[in-house]
Amino acid sequence: MPSHMEDQNQEDTSNQEQVTNEDQQTLTLDGRVYAMNALPAEAINALNDLIRSENELNEHRFRMRQLSAAQQTLTAAIGQIIQTAGIEPISEVDNTQSEESEAA
Repeated sequence: MPSHMEDQNQEDTSNQEQVTNEDQQTLTLDGRVYAMNALPAEAINALNDLIRSENELNEHRFRMRQLSAAQQTLTAAIGQIIQTAGIEPISEVDNTQSEESEAA
């Protein structure tokens, strides 16, 4: 009977370790995993700054997509207004030359 209890205690201990490891917050950096509670305050502060900067960058990316969509909408609206007004162009631009100069 004591051997059964010892086996049970060993199983309980290993299960607790598994749960502890699964619940523990970690930081993976350069392929290495660190326990968050072991990091110095300076590293936690830098990590928080990194998270904030990532969030801001994502917000800026979203805003740039919004502005790009607004530009496309306004360009289409201007074209429609000009067409509705019946205004004819005075010349046409060769897009091939424009694209080549922009690439250079």
